[in-house]
Amino acid sequence: MSHREPRETDALLERGNRDENVMYQAAGHWASVRHKLRKAFAEFLGTAILLAIGSGAVAQLVFSKNNTYGGMCFAWGVGVIAGIYVSGGISGGHLNPAVTLASAIFRDFDWKDVPIYWASQFLGAFFGAAVTYLANMNQLQNTPKDQTAGIFVTALQNDTISTAQGFFVEFVGTAILLIVVFATSDKGNAPAGLLQPLIVGLTIYAIGTSFGYQTGFALNPARDLGPRFFIAITGWGFQVFSKQAFYFWVPIIAPFAGALGGAFLYDLFVYASGPSPLHNYQ
Repeated sequence: MSHREPRETDALLERGNRDENVMYQAAGHWASVRHKLRKAFAEFLGTAILLAIGSGAVAQLVFSKNNTYGGMCFAWGVGVIAGIYVSGGISGGHLNPAVTLASAIFRDFDWKDVPIYWASQFLGAFFGAAVTYLANMNQLQNTPKDQTAGIFVTALQNDTISTAQGFFVEFVGTAILLIVVFATSDKGNAPAGLLQPLIVGLTIYAIGTSFGYQTGFALNPARDLGPRFFIAITGWGFQVFSKQAFYFWVPIIAPFAGALGGAFLYDLFVYASGPSPLHNYQ
């Protein structure tokens, strides 16, 4: 025994060292991946939180009497606040492909990061919708699909609202949002700093209560398209894209157009802190 114990001990130590090296290599590999994709992960997580809170509030409105339209709008605003605080210091807290596009065109956001941000935002919205689905699975499975699709996606709220009106509402709401986003991040216009997420979230709440009824206020292509794909493959079917004369394109295109319109107006009338497509201050 006295001759075997050292060998056994050495073998155990060698195996332990190998296991430890494997662990460190794995940890090092993940750290490398996380470092390279940190901004993408931040956008994914922030957008997922936004959708989980927002669509979860809509579910509460549909399935219980313990929520109101105003409460639902407030929850969307809080979802934005939470999502920006989670991701803002890493990725800028866009959480919205329209914000990303406007930042690339009107600010110095790197164009090569645009598709990465978009993919992260859409996947985050998809995942956030999945969280809401799992949290309300029994109720969703026992309620007609046409009564629950609105938990996840936006739509014209009644037959008196035209597609053109819906487009206009989404355009104006997103334009207001972008003006506030650009204003609160403008170093020449008393930047809001750590208060920016709160101000942007309250703006979402105000837009929802002022313009939200007609369409459900997407204001964000990922907020609608990610969940729309999710419910299309989990029981609602791909008719969610053809409902209301293929309305699905409005909450995608109108927010992009509105974001560019809002950014244009802010730079035209207010912004003077740096280069812009509308002027070039040295």
